[in-house]
Amino acid sequence: MIDLSALRSLLAVHQHGSVVAAAHALGYTPSAVSQQVKRLERQQGRPLLERVGRGVVLTDVGRLLAERGSAVLDELESLSNLGRDGSRPQGPFHLATFATANRGLVAPLLARLAVEAPELRVTVVEADPRDVVLQVARGTADAGLVHDWESVHLEIPPGVDAALLLTDRADLVVHRDHPLAARTSVTPRDLVQEQWVCTPAGSICHDWLVAMFAGHALRPELRYIDHEYASHLALAAAGVAVALVPRMGRGPLPPEVVTVPVVDPVPERRVQLVWRRATTDHPARRLLHDLLVDVVG
Repeated sequence: MIDLSALRSLLAVHQHGSVVAAAHALGYTPSAVSQQVKRLERQQGRPLLERVGRGVVLTDVGRLLAERGSAVLDELESLSNLGRDGSRPQGPFHLATFATANRGLVAPLLARLAVEAPELRVTVVEADPRDVVLQVARGTADAGLVHDWESVHLEIPPGVDAALLLTDRADLVVHRDHPLAARTSVTPRDLVQEQWVCTPAGSICHDWLVAMFAGHALRPELRYIDHEYASHLALAAAGVAVALVPRMGRGPLPPEVVTVPVVDPVPERRVQLVWRRATTDHPARRLLHDLLVDVVG
């Protein structure tokens, strides 16, 4: 019989492209993933990985096993939900999300869930959207809220579904005495000389800001790095930086700042709910989706 843990490791290598990336996604060490794949190779009596340069790729047999194994694991997860009471969502439910969704969507969602599904114990963990997708794909989160931008798309792996909830826009935030404060709109060319505060490198919002300027062959001066948009607003209020801040979950603005629309391109992001396809009919996931649609509306 096929070792299901070893099969999950092979699938992770197939999805993430390397043993190291698979280990990170699964929360294992690279050595543990390698050992599990070797155990699967012994069971199959054939090699499943082959070395190419410094990396590895799946052999033809490995790819076939990964593709068919993915469907088997999805079916097993679906079967595990058959005994649940479809009318009463209950038990633990792990939601992964990003910061502004926590403020703009999750807070009102939790208030609704407390009334409509009091036996459902929801835990919420914040992460960058790329990490949220990984948590959902590997089963450490039951569902996730993610966002991506027009030129910085989020990769949704096989076996994970997504539903669009809303399109959010970001605005330039500047001190009210800034020369651009009275403008009806600005473009990246108007902003190239500014000192910026932005999220850390590797985050999807940082990548979008860089891509926005790259479309004009420009490079912004990223002077200040901070995870929190509240800090971005504080620096703009102090007059030492400008920021690009999404509208969803933004909250009241300091009186010292104003917002200016950005065009060419317009900074818009898609906010989506993601979940494993095998849990599509899970009663808690369905209720979560329905209430999120109501909150957005």
